[in-house]
Amino acid sequence: MGGVLFENGTYYWYGADFSGPRLPPNTLHDQPFAWFLNLGVTVYSSRDLLHWHRESNQLSDVTYGPGGLLQAANILVRPKMIKNDATGKYILMAALIAPDFQTLNDVVYAVADRPTGPFRFKGKLAWCGKPNATGLWTGPWAPGTGLPASEWKSAAADPPERILGFDIMLFKDDDGRGYLITAHSRALIYELGSDYSCATRVEIMQGAEGEAPALFKDRGTYYFLASRLTGWAPNQNSYFTSSSVHGPWFDRGPFARGPLEQTTFDGQTTFVLPVAGQAHAFIFMADRFEAANDMDIPDFTAATHIWLPIEINPANHTLTVNWRDAWNLSVFSSAK
Repeated sequence: MGGVLFENGTYYWYGADFSGPRLPPNTLHDQPFAWFLNLGVTVYSSRDLLHWHRESNQLSDVTYGPGGLLQAANILVRPKMIKNDATGKYILMAALIAPDFQTLNDVVYAVADRPTGPFRFKGKLAWCGKPNATGLWTGPWAPGTGLPASEWKSAAADPPERILGFDIMLFKDDDGRGYLITAHSRALIYELGSDYSCATRVEIMQGAEGEAPALFKDRGTYYFLASRLTGWAPNQNSYFTSSSVHGPWFDRGPFARGPLEQTTFDGQTTFVLPVAGQAHAFIFMADRFEAANDMDIPDFTAATHIWLPIEINPANHTLTVNWRDAWNLSVFSSAK
């Protein structure tokens, strides 16, 4: 559920810590899924993508007082990192979600001077000025195929000022502009302000949909990977392409090839990692939750990760992820 940042010869991997007690569904009020306590965001470092060192847990100081966002039961998920080249600051964003998915389901952020922190928690991501979201709150939020529609609010039920969390992704384009993508059936893309601390506009990613979003760019084409909405159960993830980060997006279908391709190797997209120093080299990262069913999981600490090379055909802007029992970075040597 995390993301990776490369900086000065080192990769930094940010993730969610689920090593604490596991709460079965309905332990807390309106808690439909298995749940965990907030242990913050893990930070790992590596220089070769193979050997990793655990640096710290950030944002793990919870409060039990009324009104505090970082309560023990409010978990930080889908943490992503982006560096602002103009300010030199590192911006960590995550979805902060309460057990009922309603009291809190918002994007929060923190700022640091170094990729390993310490991170200063800033609270919910807000707008730089008035919300620039014309037309987004005029109809119901499509619930997808996850929870029953009765358990989800419509977008019209929330004010435009609220930047909903769900699954998130951060993306920095070649011109330095930063974007936040949030996805739960319908995908939204927020353009961030110059220091990445607030949002300036938002639009629907027309033609794209899903959850667990991952966005990257290669040779002028934007690729957007996403999962279907099937709770914890795996599904056949798909991808979309566009010549502009603003769309429109075109559905290109599934990308996984090989054993268990119908369930994306029993995984779910979480991030696409550009390989430092190699052009057109990208790694598909996915979480394998080992789900018992769509509503419950046996043990999050048993979850594993899938890393596989992405193969791109620039002639027709298609990509595939083929299953490999073993591989190394030399597979990218022929990428053109």
